[in-house]
Parts: sequence; C-alpha cells; structure tokens
Amino acid sequence: MANETDKTQAIVLSTVPINDHSQFVHLYTERYGRMTCRIPLASKGKRANRLRTMMTPMTVLDLVFKGNPSDEIRSIGEAQIVQSPYMLTLSHPDKSAQCLYMAELIAHTVREEEANPRLWDYILASLTILEQCEAGWANFHLIFTCGLIAQLGFSVDTSNYEQGCRFDLVEGIFTTSPILHPYYLNEESARWFCKLFDTHYDTMQQLDVNRAGRDYLLDTLLIFLGQHIPEMGRLKSVDVLKSLFE
Repeated sequence: MANETDKTQAIVLSTVPINDHSQFVHLYTERYGRMTCRIPLASKGKRANRLRTMMTPMTVLDLVFKGNPSDEIRSIGEAQIVQSPYMLTLSHPDKSAQCLYMAELIAHTVREEEANPRLWDYILASLTILEQCEAGWANFHLIFTCGLIAQLGFSVDTSNYEQGCRFDLVEGIFTTSPILHPYYLNEESARWFCKLFDTHYDTMQQLDVNRAGRDYLLDTLLIFLGQHIPEMGRLKSVDVLKSLFE
C-alpha cells in the first residue's frame, strides 16, 4: 500500500515525447507543486492505454506514485480521473482552447516545486467555473490571467486609479507621474486595464469588449507578466484562442 506521501491530486499541463518508448508528463500538483513524471508509450494493454488517454491538459487526476520518492522524475503507479474538461469541450472548441491556454500559462509561469494551497484552489475553482459556465465565457481567460497574476504576487492595485492615469507595466501601478520608459499604457488603455482587474468571474459577461479589445487586453496582460517573469516566453495557444472569439 502506498504511503500518503506517494499520493496527490494533479493537473495535467503538457506531455513531451522522450523517445519511442516513453514521454514526460508535466503536472501541477496539490502536494508538491510542479512535477514531471514519466509514462510509457510503447507498453501494451488496457492500463497503459488508459493512462496515456488521461493526459489531456487541465485533466485533474488522483495519482499514486511508484518507485523512490527521492527520484527527480517519478513514475505513476495508479491514476484516476477526478475532473476532466475533455467531454465538455468536445461541443465547445472555444472552451477547449481556453483549457489549453490555462495549462500553457501555468506551465510557463509556475515553477515552484512545493505546495501552494491558495494557487491550487484558485486553479481548480477556475476550471470548475469554466466547465459549468453556460454562456458568456469569452472573457474567461482574461479573468483567469488576472487572478493568476495576483496569485503569483504581482497583483494590480486599482484603488488608486483616477481619470487621466496611465499604467506602468514595469512597476505595476496606475500613475499620473511621468513614466520614463516605453512600457506603459496610455490613458484609454489604462482605463480598460483597471476595469479588467475589477472584473471577476461572476461579472465577466459585463466586460463589454469586442474581439480586438479582448485580444489587446490579453496581449497586455502577457506583456505585464513578461516584465516580471522574463523567462516566460511566448504562448503558442494564444493565436488559437484569438481566432475563436468573434
């Protein structure tokens, strides 16, 4: 029987083939933060096939590991699906794109190999909201990104916003003082940025923004994150996401 330390819930972020026989699975876990596991590709049988089909981005799993707990890359002994967006997103390709974006954004920004209960709960609650949302989820990825920014410690204080402010993307503040570098939002863009950070999941349908505005806000959020996490890099899922919402 596995020890409690060999068990955790995990969210699938991505898979990367190693060779013809196995692949890495990148996970965000409840107990250990970021983890990488190895699963077989060439193994035959129902169990191996079932394990591979579980590795869809943003699928939540109950995992039991096997092997030495001190191994840098663990092997999965048992896996059960707790929550999967897969069946739901078959009828909503835009939700599928948002799940891919969530997974890629987490993978590019969350590096800690330790538990973060608040971040885990936020990601899990966000996924449930997306699954259960019956209408008006076009702005979901914007709200998720704002919340993740706050969870990562780069929260934006909107309480000091006033008409005429610009937003300093480096310092993360609204200000009427001169900004002596090119990374800032003008007055109109800053107004929308403030409105975005004051919007939550229960009011996201009230964010009256068209496709071009939504794309601009997403690009701006990622630029802002990139100022704080230079190694974040470009997210491939963004182009797909932008193409879906008219």
